[in-house]
Amino acid sequence: MIKKLSFIFCMIILVTACSKSEPALVKKDTPPSQPKDSPELIEQPNDDEETDEFIEFTLEDEVVMINLHLVPILRQYLHAVSKRDEIIKEMNIQRIHEEPDNSVYLLEFSCNHVLCSYLLLDQSKENTGHLVADLATLSSVKLSPDETKLLLVFHRESSLPLPMANIVVLDLEKWKAVKLENITNDDYILNYSWPILSAE
Repeated sequence: MIKKLSFIFCMIILVTACSKSEPALVKKDTPPSQPKDSPELIEQPNDDEETDEFIEFTLEDEVVMINLHLVPILRQYLHAVSKRDEIIKEMNIQRIHEEPDNSVYLLEFSCNHVLCSYLLLDQSKENTGHLVADLATLSSVKLSPDETKLLLVFHRESSLPLPMANIVVLDLEKWKAVKLENITNDDYILNYSWPILSAE
C-alpha cells in the first residue's frame, strides 16, 4: 500500500512539474521605452529558487526574451564560447510572422563573416526552437497564402558566379520541416548543391 501511495505521489509531482512548462520565447508586456542597440544576457530567479538566463532583444515595437534553459542548442553553444557577452551582442532576431498569440521569430547567431546559423522560435510551450540553417546567409522568407507554411531560402558563396542555395519549408502548425521533392527530374538540387534563383 505504501509503495502504491509513493508511486502515485511521485506521478503527481512529475505531472505538476511538467505542466509548468514555459515557452522558449516570451514577449515582455511593456513595449521598449528606449531601444537598445544590442541584446543582453538577463538573469531572473524562477519559482524553484534557481536562476534562469534569458537573452533579451529589443525590437522596434516589442521586447522579446529567449529562455536559454529551454533552447538547448543555444545554451550549449554559449557554454562552449569564451567571450559570451560579445557573442550575444552579435546576435540578431527578427519577427517573420505575427499572430496575436504566437508570433514566429528567426534568430541569427554564430556568425563567421557573413555565414551564420539560424534558429526559428515561436511562443508556444511545445517548441524549443528549430535549427533551419548553419553556415549560410538568409536570402528570403515567404509565408504561404494560408499562413500555415514558411519558406526560407539560404545561400552560400561558391567558386561559381552564382551562390549555392538551400530551401527549407516549415509547417507552422506541426512545427516540422516539410520534405521537398524535385518533381521534374531526379537531380538533387537542395542542400547547397545548386543555385536557386527564386522560390515560391
